[in-house]
Amino acid sequence: SLTLLTVTACSEKPNDSNVGESHDHGHGHSHHHDHKNHHAHSKHHGIVVPLLSGQKQVAFAEIKLHDDKGDLELWLTKDQSGNIPMDIALNSKLKVSLPKLETKSLKLAVRNRAKNEDEDGKATIRNSKTNYFIFPGDSGVDAAFLTGKKFSTNAVISFELDGVEYTTKSFRLRPHTH
Repeated sequence: SLTLLTVTACSEKPNDSNVGESHDHGHGHSHHHDHKNHHAHSKHHGIVVPLLSGQKQVAFAEIKLHDDKGDLELWLTKDQSGNIPMDIALNSKLKVSLPKLETKSLKLAVRNRAKNEDEDGKATIRNSKTNYFIFPGDSGVDAAFLTGKKFSTNAVISFELDGVEYTTKSFRLRPHTH
């Protein structure tokens, strides 16, 4: 008797940033994902990175860069799958440091204080707190320098909450492409 085992998974060649997969998510257009940093398997199709307090992992941040406008969306969650929000004060400002670019850091804030809708129109405010932040929002900053399907740079997310500093390790920020 002959047994044939087939294993299918995401694969990636070492040091090859162009490896990816195009597919349809069932909402009218296809997506290309590069599979680094859990990009293709995250709840919002962004990059999921562990959030640390000191050296201890305490939560996760999912960041999504849109290649067409350079806008960023960021969700804070207690679980890697993105299902349990880590809600913080609406006036919180999150920083994304970009040490290799001329613009060294970006400030992310809520879209508004009424509902703070995500790009799907879903309200994200619960008990006067949220886990959803955006850039540029109404900051007036031109985000054109973040555009393009091939954009890539090192980034670190950080913020302070009740005197405690939260941060990620450096990761590669790449766009979610349409």
